[in-house]
Amino acid sequence: MQLSPLDVAVVLAYIILIFSIALSANVYMKRHFHGRRKEGLKPIENHYLAGRSITFSEAVLSIIATEFSAMAFLIIPTYVYIDNLSYIRFVIGAVISRCFISWYFIPKIYGKGLTIFEVLARGVFGYTNIRKEGHSGKRTFAFFYIFTKLIGVSVKLLGGSILISEFFGISLFFAMIVIALMTFLYIILGGLKAVVRTDMLQALIFVIGGIAAHYVVGKMSYLTWGELISFGYDNGKFSFWSSGGELVSFLYGILAGIAYDAATHGVDQDLAQKLLGAKDVRTAQRALGWSALGSFLVNLLFLSLGVVIWSFYTKQGLPVPEPEKLFSSLIENHFPTPLKGLMVASILAASMSTLDSSINAMSAVFWNDLMAGDRSKLFRIYINLDNFIITVSIVLCAHLFSIIPGASRFGIHFAYLSTGPLLSFFICRMLLDRWIRLSFSSSLVILTIFTGFLGMALNQFTFGFNPHLTILFGILTTIIFMWIYSRLTEFSNTPKENTYE
Repeated sequence: MQLSPLDVAVVLAYIILIFSIALSANVYMKRHFHGRRKEGLKPIENHYLAGRSITFSEAVLSIIATEFSAMAFLIIPTYVYIDNLSYIRFVIGAVISRCFISWYFIPKIYGKGLTIFEVLARGVFGYTNIRKEGHSGKRTFAFFYIFTKLIGVSVKLLGGSILISEFFGISLFFAMIVIALMTFLYIILGGLKAVVRTDMLQALIFVIGGIAAHYVVGKMSYLTWGELISFGYDNGKFSFWSSGGELVSFLYGILAGIAYDAATHGVDQDLAQKLLGAKDVRTAQRALGWSALGSFLVNLLFLSLGVVIWSFYTKQGLPVPEPEKLFSSLIENHFPTPLKGLMVASILAASMSTLDSSINAMSAVFWNDLMAGDRSKLFRIYINLDNFIITVSIVLCAHLFSIIPGASRFGIHFAYLSTGPLLSFFICRMLLDRWIRLSFSSSLVILTIFTGFLGMALNQFTFGFNPHLTILFGILTTIIFMWIYSRLTEFSNTPKENTYE
């Protein structure tokens, strides 16, 4: 696709804005650190937790930006185009889950560590000292997290890079490098503060892009937007029921949304890091709660876009492109200048907003949980090196997914399922501690991961329950197993033995 000079100017303006925001975040964080250094603020907390200076608006918009990758432009409208609005059941589940997380999860983790794995090592009482077993368990879970997150974010980078490579007429691998390099550069400029502030702009841009898409599709179809929506409504596109049309299936979808969102927004370092970096626990709770409403509205925006696109193609009698190219084909063939440039900037923003949070989160986990020893004297060098290694690894992994048939589909599925074990352990150790007494050791972490995947496999291949309940089944299996394990294992309640909790 050929972009006009005006389209390219829109994309360049977005990139300039991103780096301007990152530079201002860098200046802000330097002043913040000098102002609070006497209070004991450490450089690592200043970089990875933004010195606990994240405001309500920064947290809300950053959370929304992170959860919607470029895949939102590909998957959500396509889902409605093929079926109907039944995807909304997962969104409803996510809203319910997020309200519970903000009320009950966040007070359990806020102020107890740099990462969620350090929080788990300190336990529900937030002990200052972590024993050798705790450090071992922390490293094991950190390695599992980085491995699974690397797969998940690589698939998302691939999805955004496919579109960018088509729009600019460049190779897919080069598109990956460009997106990853720009993201890496503004992360090292301002750390988490740069991430949340650039995410605010990125969230705004891809929402404007979604609204613009509604407008353009209506204009080019010679019908009003309302007529397109009405046509979709008359043909069942606004139905909340899946093709099976069962209430039970709808409820299963809500339960699946609750389980998945509790993992991604409650105990996934990507988003937990932004909550841990909030000014106070109340700000973190409010931000996550209000992000539920924002997420619902953004999902509704792209779901209704799928209805509008379906009505357009159906009314015009045009040949329908392949599902994965549905939206990109629409932009390429029908969007005028400079809205075409705005849509490209929107997709780039969605890709970078997911990538920046993942790189920063993996770097924090790598620094805090995997690497041992005091590296404070060379802090800036190690931070840049951590981020660079992680960025290169993501690009290489995304490239492998692009050349191996079916690998990206496997990557999405695996990354989705891998959220279960961490949530399972968190529930057992932090929420059910009165009934399930667990130490934090490497062997028990491995056992939790194995049990979680075993439960999911039993549902998938043996019991044949609704596939949407796979993660929930794995969580329940782990909880039951850990309860039995804790009853068969001696556990000391003395503070001396519990210092690693």
